[in-house]
Amino acid sequence: MNTSWKHAIMNTGILLMVPGALLAFAAFCITTTTLFPDSGDLPYMPPENNVLQQIILMQTLAILTLGVGITIFWQAQQSLKGSPSGALRLSSVGMMWIFVALLLAGFLFSRSGHAAGLFFPPILLLLAALPPLWAVSWFTPRDKASAGRLTWRRGLVAFCGGATLSVLLALVLEILIPIVILLLTYNVTHSVLDHLGDLFNDGSSIGRVLSDPAFVYLFIQLAVIAPVVEELVKPLVTLPLLRNLNRQETFWVGALAGAGFAAVENVIYAGSGLSIWAGILVVRALGAALHPLGSGWVALGWRDVLRGEPNALEKWFKHYGLAVLTHAIWNGGSLLIITLGGAQIFGVLPPQIGILGLSMSGVMLAFLLLMGIAALGVGRAFGQDRPLLAAPETDGAARAAAPSERVMALWALACLLAIVPMGIMGLRLWLP
Repeated sequence: MNTSWKHAIMNTGILLMVPGALLAFAAFCITTTTLFPDSGDLPYMPPENNVLQQIILMQTLAILTLGVGITIFWQAQQSLKGSPSGALRLSSVGMMWIFVALLLAGFLFSRSGHAAGLFFPPILLLLAALPPLWAVSWFTPRDKASAGRLTWRRGLVAFCGGATLSVLLALVLEILIPIVILLLTYNVTHSVLDHLGDLFNDGSSIGRVLSDPAFVYLFIQLAVIAPVVEELVKPLVTLPLLRNLNRQETFWVGALAGAGFAAVENVIYAGSGLSIWAGILVVRALGAALHPLGSGWVALGWRDVLRGEPNALEKWFKHYGLAVLTHAIWNGGSLLIITLGGAQIFGVLPPQIGILGLSMSGVMLAFLLLMGIAALGVGRAFGQDRPLLAAPETDGAARAAAPSERVMALWALACLLAIVPMGIMGLRLWLP
């Protein structure tokens, strides 16, 4: 990375620290208010969900501004001084046990009076960040020689950039694009709003649910707009780094940007559904590899474009298209299964499935597990440059290209297998 980019990153850190200090003070005030309410004669009760949501929001914004600002300012400053950065090595086993321990701690602190407002929000933030980081650790090699090429500096800058700039761009585009679509289709806007409240009502006929304007709107938002936008913006923060990286390092850095994006997205989902926060985080953890994998793929495409490789634009569209397809299948398939479950296509469902607290059938969990495991396997093949089910290549160029061809073909096959449950349910729409 040239000096001008380093100065730009350092100045960005300074700009983030200014509002970050105010947000951190606001988060401190909100937290202390919940700990010391003005009701001395009454027994203290755990804060309501809306209060916890405010604390989580303020602490998240403080971390994304003050925390990220300090981090990237320090790393850019050290880079300008020529100070080397240590190797970034993530322990997948360690993070798995930490996730389980924090999940149990979250249950305890969420119901523990004063401690709920103080300890539960940071625990939730850590729980949101651990699954995508675990996926990246699974992608990276265990030997010191290979892992040493991924430094703390590159990793932190990519992760922080994905959690801030990429999320901001995605939110703006995902808000603007639906508004434009609704304005262009103004006649159906009123109908969409009228049907949003009735979408998942029990007893609805399958045909009415699938033809409901609200379902169509949600499906387009989740299965079309979100994948197209998010897979485009996630790796943009890595562009200044990619020209001088090899393909393996490019995939690692791109995956870390996707991990930062996924961490913030997990916080948004869990914070919005705080009553079932544990179930949301567990389900999101099943697909923890999807965001890092897609971001790593698109980063590989950008590297070819920046280096002027032959057929670079065609390769970029291949990587981007496959990332969008994977994301769309995950989002659209999940929405379709939940909606059809609500339409009682599987019969009467139990109100809850164990700890997840979600009204869904086992088919959805099988779908999520299949996609998540497949993403971990494909990401590991790319990150460790070990093509699946292929003999070692003697030619260096062929070996470098092998993951991009064989593994992507296997992943496409995995996507087709993931559609099978959706196809079975689709047939039930027409069969008596």
